Amino acid sequence: MAGPGPSPEQQADYLVRKLEQTIRERRGSDGMSFRSWQAIAREEIANALRDAERRRRGWDRVVTRLILTTAATLTTIGFWGALVAIDRGRSGLGAIVALVAGLALLFAASDWGLARLSAAHADRRRRERLSAIEDLDLRIKRMEANLRRKAEQLEEQVEEAARR
Repeated sequence: MAGPGPSPEQQADYLVRKLEQTIRERRGSDGMSFRSWQAIAREEIANALRDAERRRRGWDRVVTRLILTTAATLTTIGFWGALVAIDRGRSGLGAIVALVAGLALLFAASDWGLARLSAAHADRRRRERLSAIEDLDLRIKRMEANLRRKAEQLEEQVEEAARR
């Protein structure tokens, strides 16, 4: 379940309108290069994704706290209810049910927390891999540029040697 906030479609519409407005404003003055447009689009999309992630984390935090509070409450009520029932010599079935339900909810919440930690680790690893890919791509582009320059220099040398 997602937290409150704009839908993905609404965010996409907003980004498209904002980029369109920026492009129209720039076109009137000196024009906009593709790299400039790309940088603006990248920044706007990154900002939208950061906002969505921030809202999701906040929502997850609220839900986690609610579940943990409920689990702790059920466990406490069940534990003390079972002690009172045993002390009075009565059947503490309701208290035991509350205790078991609280422990089950506590287990589920801890499992969810562990899954979130695992997902955070996987996310960090994914970011590291993407960063490595971007670095490799940049190195390849530099190498291509160097090879083009060397090819041009060699062509010039061949032409110069042919003239002699």
